Amino acid sequence: MSFVFVSGRPSLDFAGTLKWRRRAQGEEQLSSPADLASWASSASLGDIPAGPANFAAAISAREAIYRVIRSRLDGAAPAATDVTLINSLARGPRLTPTLLADGQMTRTGTTEELLATLAADLLDLLSSDEIDRVKGCANSDCTRLYLDASRLGNRQWCGMAECGNRAKVSAFRARRRTSAN
Repeated sequence: MSFVFVSGRPSLDFAGTLKWRRRAQGEEQLSSPADLASWASSASLGDIPAGPANFAAAISAREAIYRVIRSRLDGAAPAATDVTLINSLARGPRLTPTLLADGQMTRTGTTEELLATLAADLLDLLSSDEIDRVKGCANSDCTRLYLDASRLGNRQWCGMAECGNRAKVSAFRARRRTSAN
């Protein structure tokens, strides 16, 4: 499984592991505990063992993270159940950073500590000035959320490699059709 990290925050990247939510069938990137462990490793969050019991909790946490940010973007209050879940997770112990002998850094912990780390990242984002720069992708099918770190705050797409490129190709083709007529 190849994961994309374009959101600027681990919690937003985690929420983005269910792609194309507006389509009849979204694209699930976390289909198994092994996918969750692979995502955590790819996100540089560490080698996290994941099992079936805590996999369901991870999917619930991901969906709560998405709904909390989406409600913020929509100007609505988050659901009480999502608030309770995020706060409960964030109170738990987090992944432990470890400096390795070669100077590299890793994190160790459990799935529960991974979820606590992601929930805490969400709360840090919500309480920072960065929250005003969180956006949803301009692609009408895409549901990725991202932190717009561009100088002018005018980023439109979750990433150029996927949605931005599709929009540019579509606009180019439309211009060619118009000029051909």
